Amino acid sequence: MSWILGVEGAGAALAAKSVVAIGVFDGVHRGHQVLLAHARAQARAVGVPAVVLTFDPHPSEVVHPQYPTPLLCPLAHRVERLLQHGADIVVVQPFTEAFARLSAERFITQILLEQLHAQVVVVGEDFRFGHKQQGTVALLKQVGQFEVIAVPPVSDETGERISSTRIRQLVQAGKLQEAAQLLTEPLYWAGVVIRGESRGQTLGYPTANLVPLGRLIRPPEGVYACRAHLEGKQYSAAVSVGTPPMFPHSPPMVEAYLIDFPPRPLYGCVIALQFLQRLRPQRKFESLDALVEQMTLDVEQTRKVCESATL
Repeated sequence: MSWILGVEGAGAALAAKSVVAIGVFDGVHRGHQVLLAHARAQARAVGVPAVVLTFDPHPSEVVHPQYPTPLLCPLAHRVERLLQHGADIVVVQPFTEAFARLSAERFITQILLEQLHAQVVVVGEDFRFGHKQQGTVALLKQVGQFEVIAVPPVSDETGERISSTRIRQLVQAGKLQEAAQLLTEPLYWAGVVIRGESRGQTLGYPTANLVPLGRLIRPPEGVYACRAHLEGKQYSAAVSVGTPPMFPHSPPMVEAYLIDFPPRPLYGCVIALQFLQRLRPQRKFESLDALVEQMTLDVEQTRKVCESATL
């Protein structure tokens, strides 16, 4: 068993006590990894499962729908990363309007005690929960029916706090290498292939036009060197983000050219991209021949970046 949808399913599956780590864990960055390590150590010490409770969609989509938070990775990748970094079981709780109205006290009773059988609860020092975020770490400690471990914020080598918000700001500023260092992996983005206008094919570089899996953050417009993951295999990929100035009436898109990939229809397939480096901004060329010449250079540079990438 690796992940469960909803706490009700977890309640039926968990036969005994558990150590519960709670959070959205968007990106599962270095700070999250420290918290998960605490949870796993506690779980091993008392001989119970380490359970991670996370939420989907991001609570902001329900609480502040006018300002939804763009995510650092799709849900499936978040679950995979949580399992890699210490979780025995990941519980994905649907964050609905009804769940958002749950009082802090009912969250403790119904979720932590009745469903997850918490023996130890591991959270960040500033963790808030329940209706209007009225629940605090102090309230958790007052319950007295489980131990509470509040993990302080984690800072990077410069002393600055590591957070999902900070990493989003780095991505939006195009600072992908800095973001990757905090995530411990390149930015992971995934989308479904849809039918495009087939311009890339006519130019000799057939691209996959991608629609994101959920509300994912997107780097600034430009051309990027990426790793692409498709059907269990990995490819180097030159990726265009945004509207190419040569085709100003096209909608903003993410288009991926998978290098050395045998051309075939991919409509409906999911392609995951790891953004390694921004090669250049979008720009208008004097002719299609000049554009093709630049695309050839982009592909060669992408090969070099992917071959030398360390993360």
